[in-house]
Amino acid sequence: MALSFLFFILISCTVLLSSKANNDQRSYIIHMDASAMPAPFLKSESWHVAILSSLSEPATHLYSYKHVMKGFSAVLTSTQLEQIKQVPGHIASYPDSYGQLLTTHTPKFLGLTTESGLWSTSNYGSSMIIGILDTGIWPESQSFKDDEMPPVPKRWKGRCETGTAFNSSLCNRKLIGARSFSKGHKHHGLKVRKSIDYDSPRDYFGHGTHTSSTAAGRPVADVSYFGYAKGVATGMAPKAHIAMYKVVFAEDTVHTAGADILAGMNQAIEDGVDLMSLSLGLGVAPYYRDIIANGSICSHGERNFCSMCGWQQWP
Repeated sequence: MALSFLFFILISCTVLLSSKANNDQRSYIIHMDASAMPAPFLKSESWHVAILSSLSEPATHLYSYKHVMKGFSAVLTSTQLEQIKQVPGHIASYPDSYGQLLTTHTPKFLGLTTESGLWSTSNYGSSMIIGILDTGIWPESQSFKDDEMPPVPKRWKGRCETGTAFNSSLCNRKLIGARSFSKGHKHHGLKVRKSIDYDSPRDYFGHGTHTSSTAAGRPVADVSYFGYAKGVATGMAPKAHIAMYKVVFAEDTVHTAGADILAGMNQAIEDGVDLMSLSLGLGVAPYYRDIIANGSICSHGERNFCSMCGWQQWP
């Protein structure tokens, strides 16, 4: 009887310790000095995985980044994080954070007219590739038809991935790329539930479809808001190509994880976009600790332009 009780106590302590370790876990973004990578490693991702495997307890690798920043994201305990800080080449660690959707638009503010200026000079964005990071896209929208669209640029290296209610045949000369990134979202304990979202580039919430059509939607005639404001709807660069990178998912409210945003930005640069548009934010933080700001600076070094929405908070 005494032995049975002692065994029960030991098992209970083990379960409690395991539970405490799991509660201590969260995802982090780790900034590394690429020049510190040991010579035997040919790829940075292999180095990152090896670092995580060498910890006191192996940790879960989420993404590796080589364009928006040199580093990776992983699910770590506080003990594992302290161990990584001692690894040669460690620069900084950022706790992953959740953001929210934001958006703004105004052609008049930009001074765009059909008669002269930037619109006509640029041929309405012809041959440009715009990467949108948002809630996904509804490819059947008339804003994304490819009538009179130029061919897909030869420099394009992206693709359209298959997922829930989405396949590669939905892409065309307008929508030339579609991917989704949800590892950070899922490792926060959140799920992509079929009743409120799609585990694919397809848009359930509608925000990504809105921002994509605002940025580069094709002209659509005879549109109105329940009969009001009838006219032609068109995006800022109607002849530009669109690539969607879904990084925002619904779970009671709409969430986006910093790790997923960085992964989307990294892939967009890899694919060959000319411009990234993000109508979302991770809250207020100093620029040197703002994940999107850090990624945007690095993308500028890769000759990519980042367009962000502006917002304010009131008491």
